[in-house]
Amino acid sequence: MKQTVQSALRKLLDPSIDVIHAVSVGGGCISQAMQVELGSRSCEKSIPKTIFVKRNEPEFLPNFQCEFNGLVVLSNADGIRIPRPLAIGISDQSSWLVTEWISANDRLADGSGTTDFYSRFGASLAQMHQATAGTRIGFSEDNYLGAANQINTCKTENWCEFVAENRIGFQLRWAVDQGLADSALKRDCETILSSLDRLLEGRRAETSLLHGDLWSGNYLCSRSGEVVLIDPAVYYGSHEAEFGMIMLFGSCPKSFYDAYQQTWPSDDWMSDAWQRRINVYVLYHLLNHLNMFGSGYASQCRRLASELASESS
Repeated sequence: MKQTVQSALRKLLDPSIDVIHAVSVGGGCISQAMQVELGSRSCEKSIPKTIFVKRNEPEFLPNFQCEFNGLVVLSNADGIRIPRPLAIGISDQSSWLVTEWISANDRLADGSGTTDFYSRFGASLAQMHQATAGTRIGFSEDNYLGAANQINTCKTENWCEFVAENRIGFQLRWAVDQGLADSALKRDCETILSSLDRLLEGRRAETSLLHGDLWSGNYLCSRSGEVVLIDPAVYYGSHEAEFGMIMLFGSCPKSFYDAYQQTWPSDDWMSDAWQRRINVYVLYHLLNHLNMFGSGYASQCRRLASELASESS
């Protein structure tokens, strides 16, 4: 593996690179993930001594390109640390993505990490959303939510229309095509699609830059205590859409939400209307999981879609 990685890095980064160690690391459920240590000669050329490398099949390059672009956009927004993207490309009949390596505080995974991490996370995320607030919807390119297509290009300037066409509607059509949406789920999702003005009523008018796939595997606490975001699926949308993925699998501690609200207050924070809006975005991610991983997510989709459809009247 070391020689293969070195050959790729010499092609993509610098022909004089020397790889000292290359070891597989966890977290690469779609791609092979590696921590790579470089020789000192490489580091004299503004290349970090330790880098993170992902490898996949050649046809996966567009996914890596979108991830690379997302990291660049997020790093330009400031507020939260992003691993510096270094290179992407094809080598040895594989596609590669190379970024800065950021060492994580492993204790965060078992809940015993630094006591104020989630407060800083909530405040930093709110600062990023507030700093990028505007009127833009979607993104300059379609990208990927995990391995699934995420459609960001659009002609509408209406957020509800974007959610209907590019988020819930896209996922529903895909589920129907795959035979994963029964008549009840299809009926309730169609009711939701026709009622989004009502279901999303009360949100902020502004849109913000979103990470887009902010589950617990895509944020970390660095050894120095910084909030770090990885593996984005960026686009511009209602800042509340960010909470859809956060809340899908267990959510964050109360300190996260308190810090977000203190940094960028909302009048109806945590109200029934707020939760209803968040559930629309949770449904988007649930439908995506249904489409990617199969019928094991069908009952959750049906239950949430039924609840939202009943609230739409």
